[in-house]
Amino acid sequence: MMEMPQAGEGLLLVVDFAVEQMGWLLPAVGVVALVWLAGWVWWRRRAARELERRIAVELVPSVDFDPSAADVRQAAAQLARVPAAAGALPRRASAVRVRLVCGEGGLLHYWWEGPERASGVLRLPAFPQQVEVVTDEPGAAQRVRFAAAQPLRKGGAW
Repeated sequence: MMEMPQAGEGLLLVVDFAVEQMGWLLPAVGVVALVWLAGWVWWRRRAARELERRIAVELVPSVDFDPSAADVRQAAAQLARVPAAAGALPRRASAVRVRLVCGEGGLLHYWWEGPERASGVLRLPAFPQQVEVVTDEPGAAQRVRFAAAQPLRKGGAW
């Protein structure tokens, strides 16, 4: 009958095996680490490049703009398709930003900003009462910076 090794003996067997295999194990771990690092750097640079090439689409509604709940759901579903239309991009580069500004005469202006690769989805008419879609050139999307805002403490006291 075969005896079960003690806990310490099993650990010694594993350590002994690792020391024997150190000749090829250490270089293999080094190669894997270098490949991972190169992929990480490439992914970060790709995100930065895609963030520089974002487009902004301005939606100018008509005077009688009054969308129904179904129209709003349809527009939200359209915006939800933007990351899929952009393809395999880093998460922060495939995000959609929606800006609302009250323009001249009290008209509401929408800007949808997103990746250039999904410009076809962003340019689709979202609402039936929409009059005009003005597209900015790639790279025209504005960066958002909060210069004077202090970060909130965890839990935030409003």
